[in-house]
Amino acid sequence: MDVAALGAKDFRSHNPRFTGEALTTNQAIAGTVRKVAEAKGVTAAQVALAWVYAQQERLGVPVAPIPGTKRVKWLKENIGALDVTLTDDELAQLDPLASQAAGSRY
Repeated sequence: MDVAALGAKDFRSHNPRFTGEALTTNQAIAGTVRKVAEAKGVTAAQVALAWVYAQQERLGVPVAPIPGTKRVKWLKENIGALDVTLTDDELAQLDPLASQAAGSRY
């Protein structure tokens, strides 16, 4: 991602997770998610949501992510994540990523 190309009104242009060393770390995380997505023929967003759904088994409680979106196109993509099943190998690649996120949230 080229942060310099983001508009001034784009939230990411002011988010600490998209600056300096945090940007580099978080881009590597996103790269891993993209690789899993490409191998499955789905989007990175669908893999991210499928990972959240997969936490139900580990946590022992139902999980319902609430992704924000303004467009029907993205809503349909998000719903498509319900059809994505991650293998144990894919989960092993993705599980450690959550603790690696760098930069404060806002």
